[in-house]
Amino acid sequence: MRESFGLSALVLGAITRDVEPGGASSPGGVVHYAGLAFAALGARTRVVTRSRPDDARELLAPLCAAKVETRALASRETTTYANDYSGSEDRHELLAASDPIGPGDLPPAWRRADAIHLGPLHRRDLLPETVAVLEGRIGIDLQGLARRSGAAGTELAPNAELKDFLAHVAVAKAAEEEIAVLLEGRTLPEFRRQFSIAELLVTLGARGALLVTQSGVEEIAAVPARRRFPTGAGDVFLAAYLFARASGREPRAAGRVAARASAAQIELGHVPRDFALDEAAP
Repeated sequence: MRESFGLSALVLGAITRDVEPGGASSPGGVVHYAGLAFAALGARTRVVTRSRPDDARELLAPLCAAKVETRALASRETTTYANDYSGSEDRHELLAASDPIGPGDLPPAWRRADAIHLGPLHRRDLLPETVAVLEGRIGIDLQGLARRSGAAGTELAPNAELKDFLAHVAVAKAAEEEIAVLLEGRTLPEFRRQFSIAELLVTLGARGALLVTQSGVEEIAAVPARRRFPTGAGDVFLAAYLFARASGREPRAAGRVAARASAAQIELGHVPRDFALDEAAP
């Protein structure tokens, strides 16, 4: 029996249709990758998302196959991203955005979980008041809150509403290029203190990650992996971190779990069902 038996996880955000340069599309978004990761780790997992009703069955099929309980809310549009990983920098273009998820969209029984992963992929994906009704260890991926759609396309930009989301979370995660625009002159420790975030994670790609806590800034070493499936690695990183913290691991140990799970996602395209939270002794 897995030691994590009984842990619950909740993921909120838009399921996406990810479009590749050649035109092929597939399910994506934080709820897709984090939901599958939580399920593989052994959590009883729920997902609340929005999409056009005609798209829901197709996009949520992998989650349903993994025994993830889904609450698919109707939306006028399905969040759609054009992703390109062929260059020196990953490119993400928001083509369509779903309606927001509000507090009334969550039944009372769905508002609490041991690990809660917020994955807004655009600035109106989740309403701040939705976050306020949740109970549990809440983590948020800042990627969607750092993106803004304009005449020139999707760009990274500061967000004045960031404080409304961070007031309710214990853990925040961002890639280095995202946190760079959100800092607005602050250092990482200053950012963490200003928003009263217990733990801040900054992913650095193949260079690992940074863990910022009250004790200071620590480096989390990357786990070597062949870059075969780059999409979703950051989503899995935060999901595994939250799961490890809910399982009783301290922040640094949870960061190591997250690095190994993220490496599995990059190399295998998923977190294996036999993934162990603790590394085997040499």
